Amino acid sequence: MLEQATAAQIDTVASEFVHAGPFFVLNMANGNPIIVETNTLQAKAEGAHYQPARIFGSVDRWKTVAPGERVDVDTTVAAAVRDRLIGILASQSFDILDRKIGAAADLELGCRLALGFRQGPLDLLRRIGEKEAARITARMHAERPGMPRSTRPTAQYQDFLRNLLVDEVSGVKIVTIRRPEAMNALHDELTDEILSVLRHYESDAATRGFVIVGYGPRAFCAGADIGRFPRMLGHADEATQYARDCSRLLTYLDRMEKPVVAALNGMALGGGLELALRCHAIVAMSTVSMQFPEVTLGIVPGIGAMVVPFRRWPAAADHFAGMLRQARRMDAASAHRLGVVDALAQDYPDLIARAIERVNALIGRPRANLDAPVALLPLPPATPVAANSQPLSREIIAIMDRAIVEAAATPSFDDALEVGYRAFGASACASAAREGIEAFLARRVADFTKTG
Repeated sequence: MLEQATAAQIDTVASEFVHAGPFFVLNMANGNPIIVETNTLQAKAEGAHYQPARIFGSVDRWKTVAPGERVDVDTTVAAAVRDRLIGILASQSFDILDRKIGAAADLELGCRLALGFRQGPLDLLRRIGEKEAARITARMHAERPGMPRSTRPTAQYQDFLRNLLVDEVSGVKIVTIRRPEAMNALHDELTDEILSVLRHYESDAATRGFVIVGYGPRAFCAGADIGRFPRMLGHADEATQYARDCSRLLTYLDRMEKPVVAALNGMALGGGLELALRCHAIVAMSTVSMQFPEVTLGIVPGIGAMVVPFRRWPAAADHFAGMLRQARRMDAASAHRLGVVDALAQDYPDLIARAIERVNALIGRPRANLDAPVALLPLPPATPVAANSQPLSREIIAIMDRAIVEAAATPSFDDALEVGYRAFGASACASAAREGIEAFLARRVADFTKTG
């Protein structure tokens, strides 16, 4: 491509796909000799189409741009570079999968984490669509004959779990949420993948139960991606339905007969904590913490947090009220003392072992009946200041307080959840929500002093 574009232009086009362009990375890693050596070996083994360009051996550093910087690129040149980058990426991805060098999910994760891709190659091909991918790969093979091609319909390469690992230990499915670049935050596709695994194995006689755990040491699940929510600000009905939609996994857990245990390997925040609270038991590393940070964003947690804790652990009602109204953290030791967490673990193997023990202990045992109102003591007036000293919105705290009290007095569990959904919709119409979400997206602290 250097016959058609400069290194800086190629890096500029590549910034659509990667955080740092290929020539910038070559400079950073002194990569020219590596390219020459490895590609020469590959050319000897697999064909001349892998032969490295001579220029790699005659240039020490490339004149290019740093990440975030751009130069002007003619539209025709940009299109040619873009097609070549995607074409080669598709070719190598298909080759890796066809030769079973790696699995599809591992390819996606490796590209995102190790290579700085904005999305995995298969997600990229899915985004541009099958027709466009076919056009690009046809052009690439015309320009670079000999490069590997797909050996099956491209749609077949897309059939895999992108965000989960599913393992089995002694008849228990270990479902690992694997989005470490987003601290394992939930989004629609991930939610549906967890649902699909639960549905698939729930009817499997050999499956005794499930453990849900997070990938890596940092987070079990850091909540939910904001995703569509900014577009719902000011629309109560749409936001209420959004909360219902986001609850589909949690309400499914409520109805399951086989036990599901949350294994908290790291922090559980917001929607991630709501997921843990809807599992049938919780075990945790002794170092983890739990938090509902929604009030600091000018919204309320609408998918069960204002309902479930007060029905399952009424003795801990004051602690949960502080978590919801002032974003206080609960550490694992406190959660264990209050009975929220069933067992503490010192390391990951111990965590999984204890989670499996809880699964086996819960098999065949009846669940607590949540279809009963809860007698709450009056909520004391809340100072509109978070545990981290951030000022909060009085309006949002008032919405939350009304929802907690109303939901506690509602006999039906499903109706109580509806109270939470509607409260979430109401919070979406508050001026504090707009300020909180805008501040979050701008990576600044929200200022609720002018919103009430």
